[in-house]
Amino acid sequence: MQQKQDIKGFTLLELLVVVVIVLIVSAMAYPNFSSWRTDREVRMAAEKVASMITGIITQTQRGSFPYVQFSVNITSGVTNKLFLTKGMSQKTLSNTKNAGNTVNCDIVNAGVWDNHKVHSAEAEVAVHTATSGSVCFSKDAGHYGLNGSFPSNNNINLSGRLTANYIIICDLLQMDYSVDPPVSRIGANGQCDISQLQKPAYLVEWTRFGGITLYKWSGDASNGWSIL
Repeated sequence: MQQKQDIKGFTLLELLVVVVIVLIVSAMAYPNFSSWRTDREVRMAAEKVASMITGIITQTQRGSFPYVQFSVNITSGVTNKLFLTKGMSQKTLSNTKNAGNTVNCDIVNAGVWDNHKVHSAEAEVAVHTATSGSVCFSKDAGHYGLNGSFPSNNNINLSGRLTANYIIICDLLQMDYSVDPPVSRIGANGQCDISQLQKPAYLVEWTRFGGITLYKWSGDASNGWSIL
């Protein structure tokens, strides 16, 4: 015996209620998701930079290159930052020294670096300088050097000590939500404004002997930077 079943669908009002609830939940979740995504992108760029510097320094320890360079290349009006590592052969280094020339950390594409590009990466982020900068390493730290914007780095307090050997990476907007309406704290030339730094921001520190440490900005000047 077949029983009758009372089949009932959704009413238009019920569908509208469901849609409204979904929209409200989505609107509440979007700021958190957007913040998480931005932080993830900036952190990935910082981790890539730390990895590139570590990798090129390893090349000096292995004897692949006696002299290497990491640089951030900044082009006016371009949001993407190009990070590069380069290597100089022993022959070129010896010829440079034998000719009485100074081994320097110039940011050039030819005539100095035998391997123009060991590794490269682009990221849509801001850094703490408005112009390009580079840092160079050698196996015994005898040819350590800075060029471009890096020599003018201000000392930053990291774990109770001061250092000028760093690069800061932040998002392109640097929104300050502590004021109403929120405003961007990005520098006048599109760089991270250290005096008004906002989250997310990360810092990669190096030593002349090749030590690399990655830090995260707490968002509070009293707490400053914490090691990841």
